Amino acid sequence: MGRAAGLLLCCALTGCMTARNHVRYAPAEEAAWFKFGDDLPEKGRIELSGTRAAAIQLALEHFLPWNIRPPAGANRSDICIHQRQSWDVETAPGKEGTTLVRFSLSPGACYRWGPPLDMEATYEVDVRNGRLLEKDPMQPPPELPREGRLRLEGNVAAAIHLALEDFLPGEARPPEHSRPEEACLYRPDSYAVTAAPGPEGVVQVRFTVDEEACPTNALWGSSGALASMDRTVHAVDIRTMRILAVGNHSHLRPAVQGPAEDALSRSR
Repeated sequence: MGRAAGLLLCCALTGCMTARNHVRYAPAEEAAWFKFGDDLPEKGRIELSGTRAAAIQLALEHFLPWNIRPPAGANRSDICIHQRQSWDVETAPGKEGTTLVRFSLSPGACYRWGPPLDMEATYEVDVRNGRLLEKDPMQPPPELPREGRLRLEGNVAAAIHLALEDFLPGEARPPEHSRPEEACLYRPDSYAVTAAPGPEGVVQVRFTVDEEACPTNALWGSSGALASMDRTVHAVDIRTMRILAVGNHSHLRPAVQGPAEDALSRSR
């Protein structure tokens, strides 16, 4: 898996510092300068399916877990490679419905004269069952096909995953007494992701229910989970990896009448 993964394993075995809470918000007085626009900026906008976002999340939690920190006395390069912003991400369809995810050090990150040649890792992810597929350590990692390949710059990928962990934490479960059809709202692969950089140092991340993965017309009259889940745009300060603000672009999802409202309008 290369030098990076080896370093992370070594760090884990030699007493790395552990972060208790990896999702942080900027204090209100520091975040007041940021203002949401009517929509995400067009320049640099990235569209990501829920399946790919979930695959990257699963792979990244194995490659660079939230609780891994460099040991005391680590040099600048080793500190840098423990930052999620330092790693570009590529993803492409795999075989039999899997998703391939590759992490590689962003050009110019961490090493002035260029990183070691083996600073990358590739995973094959079964998103539906929430697991990484094991591979023969003696075999080379699978190659990502050109068709359907998508590349995320490290800052954007890190912002997406911080926002996703705030929007839908890994331990999120449907509330007690919720309807069975609401369960899909608590799966990260049920949400399409749109991300866009700007203003400088900020990446905005929007989550929208993927109607194919989680049809919302079956959820009218539910416990309110739809209203609370299908809502947000996160603004992430990638320099400090903190969330500046959480808002919603209400115009992005047109108002659709529920069954009761629809019947009422027809009766008039």
